[in-house]
Amino acid sequence: MSAHLNLLAIVAAGLKSVDGEVCVGHALNQANTGQGSVGIVAIGKASVAMAEGAWAYFGSRIVSGLVIAKEQMNDVVLPSVIQCHIGGHPIPDQRSLDAGELLIRYLEKSPSDIELVFLISGGASALVEVLADDVSLDQLQSLNRWLLTSSLDITHVNVLRQCVSRIKAGRLAKVIRASQVSSLLMSDVPANDMAIIGSGLLTASSPSVSFDGLPDEIRQYCSNQPPRPALNDKKITSIRQKIVADINVALSTMAATAEALSYVVHRHDKVMNGDVNDWVDYIVSYLDSAPKGLHCWGGETTIELPKLSGQIGCGGRNTHMALELAVRLAGVEDVIVVCVATDGDDGCSGYAGAIINGKTLSDKGITIDLARHALNAADSATLLKQTSALLTYPKGRSNVADIFLLLKS
Repeated sequence: MSAHLNLLAIVAAGLKSVDGEVCVGHALNQANTGQGSVGIVAIGKASVAMAEGAWAYFGSRIVSGLVIAKEQMNDVVLPSVIQCHIGGHPIPDQRSLDAGELLIRYLEKSPSDIELVFLISGGASALVEVLADDVSLDQLQSLNRWLLTSSLDITHVNVLRQCVSRIKAGRLAKVIRASQVSSLLMSDVPANDMAIIGSGLLTASSPSVSFDGLPDEIRQYCSNQPPRPALNDKKITSIRQKIVADINVALSTMAATAEALSYVVHRHDKVMNGDVNDWVDYIVSYLDSAPKGLHCWGGETTIELPKLSGQIGCGGRNTHMALELAVRLAGVEDVIVVCVATDGDDGCSGYAGAIINGKTLSDKGITIDLARHALNAADSATLLKQTSALLTYPKGRSNVADIFLLLKS
């Protein structure tokens, strides 16, 4: 196969290894789960796939359940005892508040002798919410719009989201009646911090929060946050929690797949984070001394959207990074780059990311000036649609941050 097709096969293998159904099934097969009745609560971008894994393992032992997802997955059939609800994402909306009511009601009605299994993945922060007193939906949306257009990393973003919530930062644990509770988490955050995944529904976190840079209005209602459970709260520490998938699983699988295809693999410890343009600068500089082979990174960059009077264009951090590299590497013949969001949904692009090389733009007669204009308007995906660079992968199967592969021949 060509190098292009090989790279796509490597990415596909990595994504399969962090599929929600696969990871949950593997984790449950290794666990001691008892023999009684089970209730499941799945929340996040990968909630439906993770619920599939639980259903395949527990079968008729599941007597009730609630799935809160980003979008309807018409090709998935879960048992009728599991209720499905679609929340708002990336900006929480009334559906997210409705999901919060459903979640509280489900937990309050679940009997104490049930084994309760939570399946949590990134995206839960927006999909479900129970607001703190005196915080309105409009204020919640204003906070999230500001956060999403800032350049703050996911840790800072979710810590601020915790400030206006009655279920985040471990507060949800107070509602649970079941005596046996476990939580399987799919991580999309640095160092697999359970207090940050989905804003820590079942994990207590420090009350220390930085409000630097927040608009005055947002700072005011964030600073009046509900009390947080103590880090040693027994209700929380009794919950058995386990990470079932993260970016390292995907990177390890991709490395093994690449080696089987006879590539020399360079697995990098440096986390892909910070401003997307700074990351591009790093990659371009590194290329001068980079050895031949496949270079693998994982993480999640940030992008500050332009403050334009008109409508922002269509794209995401991965398509933006890919287009920026297509500009910076124009004419370079020995490099191919893949940038992919593992949740299959890069920003507002409708795609997972892109694959580019030094001829991506020139082969379609796209000038550097035109590409720069698209980048300045956050419209990377619109321009890349004119090429064969955009990539599509299933949505709602996984969410372990982003993959960055660079092949130097």
